[in-house]
Amino acid sequence: MLSYELHRLLPLTGRVLGIFFWCVALALVPFVLVRRKEPSATIAWILVLVFLPALGAILFLMFGRDRVRWPAKRKRALDAVVRAQVAASRGEAEASPATLDSALERALFRIGGRLTHLRATGGNRVEVLVDGNSTYDRIGAAIDGARHHVHAQFYLIRDDATGRWFRDRLVAAAKRGVVVRLLMDGYGCFALGAAWRRPLRKAGVHVGVFLPMRSVLLQPVNLRNHRKIVVVDGQMAFTGGFNVGDEYRGQMRGVGVWKDVHLRIEGPAAGELQKVFFQDWAYATSEPIDPAEYFPKEVQSYGEAAIAVVTSGPDTRSEAIHRLFFEAIVGAEREVLVTTPYFVPDESLMVAMEVAAIRGVDLKLLLPARSNHRVTFHAGRSFYAQLLEAGVDLCEYVPGMVHAKTLVADRSVSLVGSANMDLRSFRLNFEVHTLVHDAATATTLGEAFHADAADSRRVELDGWRQRAWMLRVKEGAARLVSPLL
Repeated sequence: MLSYELHRLLPLTGRVLGIFFWCVALALVPFVLVRRKEPSATIAWILVLVFLPALGAILFLMFGRDRVRWPAKRKRALDAVVRAQVAASRGEAEASPATLDSALERALFRIGGRLTHLRATGGNRVEVLVDGNSTYDRIGAAIDGARHHVHAQFYLIRDDATGRWFRDRLVAAAKRGVVVRLLMDGYGCFALGAAWRRPLRKAGVHVGVFLPMRSVLLQPVNLRNHRKIVVVDGQMAFTGGFNVGDEYRGQMRGVGVWKDVHLRIEGPAAGELQKVFFQDWAYATSEPIDPAEYFPKEVQSYGEAAIAVVTSGPDTRSEAIHRLFFEAIVGAEREVLVTTPYFVPDESLMVAMEVAAIRGVDLKLLLPARSNHRVTFHAGRSFYAQLLEAGVDLCEYVPGMVHAKTLVADRSVSLVGSANMDLRSFRLNFEVHTLVHDAATATTLGEAFHADAADSRRVELDGWRQRAWMLRVKEGAARLVSPLL
């Protein structure tokens, strides 16, 4: 009798749930329309909601919301206070366009300054770090040598040997009286439990979490803080693509060494990265920090590099890093070298790359031969034929996972940071890139690019056209949802 009643109730329950999800999906359609994104993304979301209402509603709640619901007035006020106090305590002049060598460099620095509140600075020294062990050694030595403060923020810190090593460096610094603050992204560092954090709190390290994941549906997976920044005593900073984990040392099972690029910066640009940290910390923790204690009134000149720190995020609509990528490609006259792990370009970047290659720019792309994000990987490959036909030189890195996010234009100006060449980085995540005018830095990054390209397989147009039919199906299906990635 019981089984008979269940047999009668199940179809009814299914119909009720179906009607419920239809109502939820239809109610979400107006929210899709007012987001004012590209028509392709809008149409894709509406189709998912209409034809797969239950799955579409869940996916939209997790991935579809792309603007931070914070008090914009409070954030602007906090940012203005930080900028005013820092400006009052420092007197370095901006790197004027007259000090730059080419029209491309002047345009890039002008764009960076116009679209952000951060200033370009001269007098910096830059060291390019491309090896995981040496990168962590340099970061560890800087933390061990800190005398006043260490401010660090990362998207991902793993609970492995490297993650515990990094934590212990911060603990040791705090125990000898250094002020230490660590800002972790709520999604990327979700797996770090209380046991991992306990030594930090016992040592007096201030720990903040950016948009903690209290609920997957109420707190979307988008809007992540993808920045990687370490600032030591206000005069030395590290930034780039490295997170904290064993994979960068080649010690994680199932993957090769993750190839990445980081910069060690000494000079006034460290203060600009400090401001980025302060703004993120203020929002995440609501803890007031007096900037006067953390920005030296006199910052000496360490070198000849001019640097503009450029940020972008879902709290703005300028998409500054996307604009820099676009201008670097369309403005280059001789060569553009691009390395990115996740490649889902929008139409504007596709046109920029095609036109640059057609007009004779030596445009080279270095992408992974395998990826930890399969849908993004196949979506990116769906663009290969179009680029190869235009004359773009395309290589896939074989030994491991290429995770660097770099661009070098005309062997003189470089972009290094946290943003991938995809819509998620350009629009949905908080990112930071450094725009560097320094011939030595560009040369080193170019050499690193060509060294990795030597370990890669070159994608040829004729061979690519003969790839398996099932691969084409995967790529087409992945590209269909690429506006949502």
